[in-house]
Amino acid sequence: MQTVSRLSAFGVLAAAMAFAACGGSTVTSPAAPEPPPAASAGNDGGAITADGNGPGSGTCTSNCDGTGQGPGPGTGNGYGPGPGPSDGFCGSACVGSVGPDPGDIVAILDRALQEEYRAEMLYRSVLASFGADTAPFALIAEAEARHVLALKQLFTRRDLAAPAWTPESFPSFGVVAEACAAGVAAEIADAAFYTPYLQRADLPQDVRNVFTNLQAASLENHLPAFERCQ
Repeated sequence: MQTVSRLSAFGVLAAAMAFAACGGSTVTSPAAPEPPPAASAGNDGGAITADGNGPGSGTCTSNCDGTGQGPGPGTGNGYGPGPGPSDGFCGSACVGSVGPDPGDIVAILDRALQEEYRAEMLYRSVLASFGADTAPFALIAEAEARHVLALKQLFTRRDLAAPAWTPESFPSFGVVAEACAAGVAAEIADAAFYTPYLQRADLPQDVRNVFTNLQAASLENHLPAFERCQ
């Protein structure tokens, strides 16, 4: 009887050890994953979600000139920073034959080119007064230079020589805000310049595309940037 009891006890002990080795009750189960953090309010009044990219709107408290880098892809400059539709290039409309052109096409293109030259040179005069990196003039002046190139492309397609800028003087400004107000007026006038031409049924498609894009750049990109810095 004593021998049987010892054997029974030994069997119970062996079974317990085997159970533990196979991941039994002596092994602690992993804790359940914690739920993602709830959205919280950011300093700008917007929402910050669990992935850090939540939407939201609020009052701008710093870098409010429209030229700062934004989160995620792209830039927060308020207008196309590189070549693209907002720079006036005519894309597929510049493939294939030209025209038919109205009789005053040279005068139309010349006026448009002088208009974009004028905007570029105005903004460069501001940079000469306040510094080469003055926002938002630095980036918008470069955009205007690309607008000039887009219009010159229309001359080149027609085997025409693009005229040079007819120089003119610009006012001096005491502070950047005054220059921004001048920028607002310039972009309103720039956008309005294209309206009567875009209403013409005889405007060639490549010219129409460029004029449409340049007008949109003034109204949707440059104008809001200047309005923010007044």
